[in-house]
Amino acid sequence: MILLKYTAAALALLPASAMADEWDDDIVVTASGFEQPRSETGQAIDIVDRERLDQLQSATIGDALQSVPGVTVAARGGLGGQTSAFLRGGNSSQTLVLIDGVRINDLTSPNGAFDFGTLMTGNIGQVEVLRGPNSVIWGSQAIGGVVNIQSLAPADGFEGRFGAEYGAADTKRVNANIAVTSGAFEGSLGGSYVDAQGISALAGGTERDGFENVAGNGRLKVNISDAFNLDFRGYYNHATVEYDSAFGIGANALPVTRNRQFVGYVGANVVAFDGRMQTRIAYTRTDIRRLGTDPVVFSFNNFIVRGSIGRAEYHTAFDVNDALTLTAGLEYERSFASTSFEGAAADIARNQVASGFGQIIVRPVTGLTMTGGVRRDKYNDYGGQTTLGGNIAFTPNDGRTMLRATYGEGFRAPTLSEGQPPYGNPALRPETARNFDLGFEQQILNGTARFFATYFNRRSTDLIAFSFATFQSENIDRVKSTGVETGFNLTPTDRLDIRASYTLVDAVNRSVGANFGNQLALRPQHSGSLTVDWQMPIGLSVGSSVLLIGNSFDDASNSVALDGYALVGLRASLPINDRLELYGRVDNIFDVQYTVVAGYNSFGRNAAVGVRAKF
Repeated sequence: MILLKYTAAALALLPASAMADEWDDDIVVTASGFEQPRSETGQAIDIVDRERLDQLQSATIGDALQSVPGVTVAARGGLGGQTSAFLRGGNSSQTLVLIDGVRINDLTSPNGAFDFGTLMTGNIGQVEVLRGPNSVIWGSQAIGGVVNIQSLAPADGFEGRFGAEYGAADTKRVNANIAVTSGAFEGSLGGSYVDAQGISALAGGTERDGFENVAGNGRLKVNISDAFNLDFRGYYNHATVEYDSAFGIGANALPVTRNRQFVGYVGANVVAFDGRMQTRIAYTRTDIRRLGTDPVVFSFNNFIVRGSIGRAEYHTAFDVNDALTLTAGLEYERSFASTSFEGAAADIARNQVASGFGQIIVRPVTGLTMTGGVRRDKYNDYGGQTTLGGNIAFTPNDGRTMLRATYGEGFRAPTLSEGQPPYGNPALRPETARNFDLGFEQQILNGTARFFATYFNRRSTDLIAFSFATFQSENIDRVKSTGVETGFNLTPTDRLDIRASYTLVDAVNRSVGANFGNQLALRPQHSGSLTVDWQMPIGLSVGSSVLLIGNSFDDASNSVALDGYALVGLRASLPINDRLELYGRVDNIFDVQYTVVAGYNSFGRNAAVGVRAKF
């Protein structure tokens, strides 16, 4: 989310060698809510840009997240199936998801988790992943981390993109985007379409569960003057998902859900005091509508669900001098949800929250950046929540060595269905978490190799779970999650790129009861990935990916074990000329039979071929 732009004076503080280095010149927004160099934050952040998405040939955002340290993805069935992302062992409801700066978590779902299953990569420009709590900036749900997804941005001059692909399960994909800058206008407009016959969502089924998706994206900036511009963004996603249901007739059930999401953003940016102060005022809107149909009556797959989030924001940043930046923000949000199952009268719920935060960034000496902040949220139903956070980033040698430390707090307010009648508990408190990180990055071999490691420790309390004693949601769960994220990136030549990561996550239930000490469901302790990509002198690029997932459990009692697995994929791409490229891939090349979620299917060996064009 581009809240504010870092001023030219602040960017000038970054050493020239670090600006030139490919590992340290990333500009991030999830750490402090405005653009800043990644080398000036102590938080753990990874970026998967458009070039990397094309290199990996990632079809979905869930696929792209598989290569990010500390992230576990669980998909139920084939393309379009419900897909959850767990950051550092946190619940999927504790991952805040943004699209073009707008919150898109599903407030109509029981716990507010975002379903990555219908989110394709066709016209996505970048995915930024912050791991660890950061509710000072982002408020509710930013406990496990923040996933910030950005559509393709306007380009200098004119740029067009087109892609088409055909693959296993009769999967067809098409996407196109144009971006242009002309005078005072900067714009980008695109769309994508996916259609797949799919596989049976539940194991043992003989019918295919298909998937169809239509998405559109648009961005427009109008530069009224050098000191004032208007910013408009929009994203639309309509998905039709066939699935199986244990509440119907099982693996050959015929329920269908039609999901529609719209995200809108209108903002104004003002620059003052010779660029030292930048202010943004914005209104964002998220609308969600889900319609479920099932020939089986009272399967609870027949439903109509609607939800909306309207949010007004004021954010400002002021560079007092080269060593001190102050930021602050005020926000007001109204949410609405309507749910109706099996033709019953709709249950209506509403909520409002007013928020404010302040943050200070200090650079006392060259290479050292210290950040601290506080936030206060006031819900009309749940009361108030105060959140603290701070981090330190230090480089003694112009970015070749980076030392990072973070203390962060996070919270998740009860969802409308958890906390409001007829089924919710109005006495619920927000879930809370406290986390600290210690990490380092080291570059060697003239910047062609980078090693990194981060230790994290998070304790979560007042987690919301269903109580069989009161037959409603209660603040009864506690979790401790500790672990290490480590890996390396190696580019010994301009033609060879090697990246590897390993994550150890020990997410343990600390709640009183029979499950005390158990591992959380669908959280493998060990996971890792390896990608190798090489461009031959003739222009042909070949690559391979290895995904390693350790043993895990499917349930809280740890009675349903899931075996670990290793998946290997091969890919290749060949440029025909400067504008046209052919590509193809084979995933799960050894046709491994594996289970991600108990009872659900997963793809065996599958292949796809496609074409990409730029003009």
